[in-house]
Amino acid sequence: MAAGDRTEKRLNDSNAVSTQLGTTTTTVATVPSSTVYVVKQIIVCNTDTVDRTVSLATGTAATASNRFVSALPIGANDTIVLDTALVLYATETIQGLSDTASKVNVTVVGWSKEL
Repeated sequence: MAAGDRTEKRLNDSNAVSTQLGTTTTTVATVPSSTVYVVKQIIVCNTDTVDRTVSLATGTAATASNRFVSALPIGANDTIVLDTALVLYATETIQGLSDTASKVNVTVVGWSKEL
């Protein structure tokens, strides 16, 4: 592949199908050096039998100022698909947390472009 080509793929760290969120900051995706991610969709699935909340952030830290989703309620056994156009640069991350551990899965899909 030539430099500058983009590849559509899952962007979760280690090409995991999804990442389970914890109650403290969990890194979902990290952009490798010399790479740009264009995030097209973020799929959030609540596998619990009760409603849960989720917060997601971009940048290099999951602080409130970096959040693009904050305490979003997700119904029991429900899935939400967030259509985005987030651009992340080398070493930036998508991080998240939920109000309970091991019940909310996040899958990030989009394009990876080597610089």
